[in-house]
Amino acid sequence: MEQSFQTRALGLYLHIPFCLSRCPYCNFFSQPFNKQAFRHYYELILRQKELSRELLSRPLKSVYFGGGTPSLLSTEQTNGILEGLPLSDDCEITLEINPLMITESYVQELKTTPINRLSLGVQSFQDKELIYLGRKHRAADIPPRIELLNKHGYSNLSLDLIYGIPSSTIDDLDYSLRSLTALPIQHISTYLLEIEPHSPLAKDIPLIPEDSILEEMYHQIRQKLNDFGFAQYEISNFAKTGKKSRHNLLYWHGEEYLGFGASSWGYFGGRRYYFPADMAAYESLISRGEVLGIEDEEACERTDFIMMGLRLLEGLDLGEYQARFAEDLLVSKAKEIKRLTEQALIFLDGKRLKIQPHALFVSNAVISELI
Repeated sequence: MEQSFQTRALGLYLHIPFCLSRCPYCNFFSQPFNKQAFRHYYELILRQKELSRELLSRPLKSVYFGGGTPSLLSTEQTNGILEGLPLSDDCEITLEINPLMITESYVQELKTTPINRLSLGVQSFQDKELIYLGRKHRAADIPPRIELLNKHGYSNLSLDLIYGIPSSTIDDLDYSLRSLTALPIQHISTYLLEIEPHSPLAKDIPLIPEDSILEEMYHQIRQKLNDFGFAQYEISNFAKTGKKSRHNLLYWHGEEYLGFGASSWGYFGGRRYYFPADMAAYESLISRGEVLGIEDEEACERTDFIMMGLRLLEGLDLGEYQARFAEDLLVSKAKEIKRLTEQALIFLDGKRLKIQPHALFVSNAVISELI
């Protein structure tokens, strides 16, 4: 049976769209840091929080500060945002952080906040790749910063890794993977570099490795991380035991979460919504009390549930799907499931539908065929 409203999980995502400098590959909404603009934006977030009191009627299982560079928030501002929120006793509170901001004084200040999980944008352990990606840190900067975080009690650390960088090789990736797994960290998120046609790196699109090489890199990541104790639980995410990202699991399990800030997305009461990637438009919506932003009219709850469920290695829960939508997916999508099964792209494991491990790299195409 489907969970009751009061026991359903609830999360909160906050988008902090400011950066000291913009990475040339980044396609997220952000703008240059300015103290006055940043302070005004912080006040808008507080206003949205106040207007959302009725929506925050059950404990938050997860809070995620993303960006941009949310570590630009002062500890006073971080505490100001979190103060008064109905945090569950075991709430996972994640802050994305620029590695170069991790200093003794910064971490001491951070300890005065409830933040208990940190996500570091490391991206690579090859300096040539970091330079290409426009990152300011270098590979040698990371181990001492991880040690500093551990010293201060941060034991839930996630690092990002980008692969498919032009001119990078399988050996380059292997070096980064070995360097990454040698650290006392608990979670790794991997991303295939996507170069947008309008980005500063657009001229290098022809230099992106061929699909066959990218697929080999992907499966190299899966194998190496598994060998070093990081279990894959989603197409691009790997974790030590008990350290899966609770916030991302809210997305993939089709649970509800609120979105605060410009360019944020949310899902609440069966309604998927967003705030424009525009400061003035966001402020206008909040000034009118539109705390659930703009409804995504193209969204389909059933389709989203299928897409998100198939991203997980545990697969799509067919029983949960039927409980939510009063529909047997094996009947309504019988032809598609039969075809994809015969092509050895998906398989049925009890009451779960899963993508075959060898087809995970082309999961988007597989899911598109199904829906």
